[in-house]
Amino acid sequence: MPRMTKAHRAGLDFLDLVFFNDLVVHVGMDAEERSQLRRIVERVTQMVECRHSGREAEVIKHLVFFILEVSLANTTEELMQVNPNVPPPPNLSSEQIEAVDNFWNDYQMAYMTVVTEKSTGVLANPALEIAEVLIGEFAGYSPLVRRDLLTRCFVSEFKDAPLGVYCWLIVSGVLPVTKNNPDRITDEFSDSFITRIALLADYQMIVHAFNMMISKDEGSAVYLRMRNLSLTEETVDRLLDIQRHFNEALNKKSLSGIPLICWRDLEDPLQVQGFFAEWSKRKVRFRMHTGTLGSWLGILGAGMVHEQLMVEYAHAARNQYPNNPGTVRLSDLKVPAVFSAYDNRHTLTDFVQCRLSDYGLRINPDTLYRSHSTMRKTTLRLLAMYCDMTRASGIAMAAPYEDVNYGNAFIHSDKLG
Repeated sequence: MPRMTKAHRAGLDFLDLVFFNDLVVHVGMDAEERSQLRRIVERVTQMVECRHSGREAEVIKHLVFFILEVSLANTTEELMQVNPNVPPPPNLSSEQIEAVDNFWNDYQMAYMTVVTEKSTGVLANPALEIAEVLIGEFAGYSPLVRRDLLTRCFVSEFKDAPLGVYCWLIVSGVLPVTKNNPDRITDEFSDSFITRIALLADYQMIVHAFNMMISKDEGSAVYLRMRNLSLTEETVDRLLDIQRHFNEALNKKSLSGIPLICWRDLEDPLQVQGFFAEWSKRKVRFRMHTGTLGSWLGILGAGMVHEQLMVEYAHAARNQYPNNPGTVRLSDLKVPAVFSAYDNRHTLTDFVQCRLSDYGLRINPDTLYRSHSTMRKTTLRLLAMYCDMTRASGIAMAAPYEDVNYGNAFIHSDKLG
C-alpha cells in the first residue's frame, strides 16, 4: 500500500462524510422521512430547472439546499431547552437571543453565497428567491431530514453517491488504490454529479473557514475533558489530531485562505489532489469508518447490500401483507438470501457484486458477506443510535453547530468489534 498522503487522508474524510449521510438516508430514515427528503429534492429541482439549466442549475440547487438547511434549523433557545449543557448567553432576553440567531444565520448565508458566487460565477439571487418561497412547505420536517440537509439531498438525488465519490477520488489520484486499477474504473461521471461533488467539497472548506473566523471549536476538546468516557488510546489520538489541526488552522497565517476546488481544473488530477492536500492541512474528520483504504470497497459494498436488503423487505411487506397497515415482523418476510456458499446466484451479494462490476470494481461475494456481517454488529448499531437520538431531541442545528448526536454515537466506535 502506498504511503498515506495528505490528499489521501482528506479524500477518505470526504468519502466517510458522504457514506455516513447515505446510510442515514437509505438505512436510518423511516419511510416518512425519506418521503420528506424526496419532496424537498423534487420541489427544489422543479423550481430551479423551470428557469435554469446545466451547470448554473446545479449551483443554484446547491445554494437552495444550503439556504434551506440554515433556515429550517432550530433556534439557540430551542437547543437550550433540550440540552442543559448549552449555557445560556449572559444577560440576554429571549428576543435578544433570537436577534443574535437571525444575525448569525444571515451572516452565514451571506458568507456562503458570496464565496460560492465568486468561485462559480453564478449569482445567488435566484436561489434566495426560490428558498424563500419553499421554506414554509418544509416546516415541521423531521430533524433527521433537516440536519445536514445539503449533503442528505445530494445522496438522495444521486444513486450510489458514495461509490461515485470513491471512483472519482481514485481516477483523480487522490486515493492510491492498487487492487482496482484506475484504468479499469469508470470515469464516466455526469456533469451534474461532478459539479455537485465539487460544490459539496467546497462547502466543507467554506464552513470550516466560517468556524475559524468565529473561533468555533469542533467539539473534540469536550470529549477529551470527559474522563468518565474511558476512551481508547486510538480514539484519544484521533481527537488530539482533530484538535491540533483546528489550532493550526486558527493560528497559522499560511492556512488563513479558503481552498476551493471549483477554481481548479477538475480534469487535472494534480489540481484535484492539491485541493485535498490543502483540506488535510486544515481539517480532520472524526470518521464513522476507521478502516484502511483497502477496506473501503468492502464497507461500501456492505452498505449497498444492506440498502438492497431494506428495499427487499419493503417490497416483500407490500406483496405479502398488502392490507396490513400495522407492524410486520422482518422474520415473517421472504427476501433473497444475503449469501450462499453453495450457489450464490440471485443473492444480495451477487446483485451488489454485479453493480460494483459496472463501475469496474472487483470484489468477491464472500468478502461482501463478511463486511456486511461486521457492519451490522458495529456501524449499523451506532447509526441506529444516532438516528434515535436525533429524533428524540427534535433538534437540527446548522453549521457552525457540531452534530452532537454524531459524536455521542460514534465516540465509542473503536470499542466495537
